[in-house]
Amino acid sequence: MRTINKLALAAGLCACALSASAKVVEELAARVNNEAVTISDYNRAKEALAEQYAAAMPDFFKQPNAGEQLAKAALDKLVDEALLRQKAEALKVKVYERELENGVSEIRKRFGRAPGGEALPPEKAEAAFREELKREGVTMEEFRERIRKQLMVQKLVQDTVRTRAKMPGDAETKAYFDNISLVLNGEEAAIKGLNEEDMQDLLAVAGRFKELTSERLRLRHILIKVKEGAAPEEKKAAQAKALALRKDLDGKLDFDDAVIKNSDDKESAARAGDLGYVVKGMLPAEVETAAFKMQVGDNSQPVESKFGWHILRLEEKRAAQKLRYEAVKDDLEQVLSQNSFASELGSYIKDLRKEAKIQIFLNEKK
Repeated sequence: MRTINKLALAAGLCACALSASAKVVEELAARVNNEAVTISDYNRAKEALAEQYAAAMPDFFKQPNAGEQLAKAALDKLVDEALLRQKAEALKVKVYERELENGVSEIRKRFGRAPGGEALPPEKAEAAFREELKREGVTMEEFRERIRKQLMVQKLVQDTVRTRAKMPGDAETKAYFDNISLVLNGEEAAIKGLNEEDMQDLLAVAGRFKELTSERLRLRHILIKVKEGAAPEEKKAAQAKALALRKDLDGKLDFDDAVIKNSDDKESAARAGDLGYVVKGMLPAEVETAAFKMQVGDNSQPVESKFGWHILRLEEKRAAQKLRYEAVKDDLEQVLSQNSFASELGSYIKDLRKEAKIQIFLNEKK
């Protein structure tokens, strides 16, 4: 998980989150030299990493020790950020006023749209921005100072780490492509010379290419939920509702209207039941079997899973594609360049850790 962990850290260096130093005394998760890392900082970091892992490595959470790994990664991230921030301050990295203003403007832009996506008038966008500052207990001066420190770290990393990262040669890129092909063909055992961390990175990248090249379906669904441990009569009632709804869809009932009025999956219902593109292995086995037999435009008969009864609608089907080297060469070069940067950043932080006094208090609170 080196790539995800270190690149997530690097991306976070200029993310300019609206969280500031605690106004009240909080329990500490750690202390990095003289800088406190609070429990609330730690919890926010865990939540953010969980979202990143869910998007980039959904299988990560199937591991029995996923929670422990996530907790360690979150704390490591906070310690590493503190060390980089302290190093930037020690080197007196200069951030110019124009750069600071650009950083502030970038954050303000994020408040320019309502939750539904529509653009907000400038005065409402500014009001939303100020309200978020207030909610976080941050003054404008504190917010600007936080951005300034993050920009200092970004400059430090660019000047001292980014320049060390190397672009891969053709042979390295082709070898990486060959390894990805082995993964996609189920021949992982044939891959040689990778440590566990590099192998995890390779599997994550291969997973993304699998999504892009495998047969894909664009699905919508209506879910009639059945609670775990439901009584037989409740299960029967849910099935009857699903069957009646399916019959109505054969009549004049529009699928969009049926989703809004009936689906118990509120998250997808907000998108007219859209589940996005799916490949084999992403859905419950019963649902997957039914979905991959459908034709575009079809509505399925009710399909039972552990979640309840699904009525599926197939919007689009894309045939599997062969992964070709020339088509993905540039992408692979970028991945390998990012891996090199992540490795250099890790080495740089490792040296900073050797010189630091790091106290961890989390274990004491268990």
